[in-house]
Amino acid sequence: MSVQEYLDKHMLSRRIEDAVNAAVRAKTPDPVLFISNHMRKAIPSVITKIKARQILDSRGIPTVEVDLYTNKGMFRASVPSGDGTGMYEAVDLGDGDKGSYLGNSVTKAVKNINEKISEALIGMDPTLQSQIDQAMKDLDKTQKKSELGANAILAVSIAACKAGAAEKEDIMILPTGTSRFEEALQMGSETYHQLKAVITERYGASGCNVGEVGGLAPNISSVREGLDLVKEAISRTGFNDRIKIVIDVAATEFCISDA
Repeated sequence: MSVQEYLDKHMLSRRIEDAVNAAVRAKTPDPVLFISNHMRKAIPSVITKIKARQILDSRGIPTVEVDLYTNKGMFRASVPSGDGTGMYEAVDLGDGDKGSYLGNSVTKAVKNINEKISEALIGMDPTLQSQIDQAMKDLDKTQKKSELGANAILAVSIAACKAGAAEKEDIMILPTGTSRFEEALQMGSETYHQLKAVITERYGASGCNVGEVGGLAPNISSVREGLDLVKEAISRTGFNDRIKIVIDVAATEFCISDA
């Protein structure tokens, strides 16, 4: 296969041209890095590997930790070991071996992740949270998820949620202009509801649909457009100088060498 045939097959010429044009518009001082990051974002994110292990929680009790890998990074999550379970709650899967951590070890749940759950989820899009969760539910038909273990399912679900959030570059707000948690909570809540009002005015009620990772998901065309919506919402609350905008920029992706 010739170079041109390869470029045509994968539509690389168009993608590279788009990346170069974006770099020119941005007037970036480092076009190579900009183009590299632009191309990276153009590639759909997929789950490539899931690896679980047993760790100890803050009380010294074994629980499950998961590293979920995509083609764009690694995302880690763990779950607490619950003290009790309600009659309708899903149950954690423990080993029941009294000779290991007084019967609290969770190596069976870890094995279920590394073998059964991993096999089912590799290749899936981490932004499709409901589909990921449903795939795990389908693996365990028991009412309380006692076969795979709620601890196994939840740890993977949280890790996938983090991967999906990173892919969507969520925009958040940080109420910094107060020393009281109660007031910070109020500021966040009021801004959230003002944001819903702003989005409804501009995009209609359907613009307030909630995305897979829990945030408002209007049909915006750029991150800047989303930032403008958040700024307008903050302005309406009157908390302008007391709230900062936070962006998950995946800063580890800025590193281009081991130095």
